[in-house]
Amino acid sequence: MGVLLLLAFPLLSKACDALSSGMSGPGSASAGSGPSSCPERIASSLPGGDGAALVKAFRTKNKSITLCRTEDDKLFYYGEFTDHREPGIAMPATMSSGGYEAHNGPYRYRIHGGSVTIYQSGRRIGQEKLTPVSSPS
Repeated sequence: MGVLLLLAFPLLSKACDALSSGMSGPGSASAGSGPSSCPERIASSLPGGDGAALVKAFRTKNKSITLCRTEDDKLFYYGEFTDHREPGIAMPATMSSGGYEAHNGPYRYRIHGGSVTIYQSGRRIGQEKLTPVSSPS
């Protein structure tokens, strides 16, 4: 019994340390370090983007999607081609059941279940698999 306690104590101790040091929970950008900053080139395109926090970042085959939250608690979806051939576009976003949604005119972008689905005027026009990344490049 004493041997089991000696083996279990270091594991329990590490778990308690992780909890008390602020390990990240759902919706945070990175483990153990608190929210990361939204990249400056993206934050500068957001209304009130100075000091924005990175919420999530994803890649598709040729696109990058970055979700950032401004200091006044507004969520934005920033989409761009990974080769930066065109300027990216920022749009207001909301959390939805199991993901995020953003609207840009007749277009709606829904992140859910490992993919982004694109709708135009309510009709699905595309879907791409998402790969989470720690930060856009």
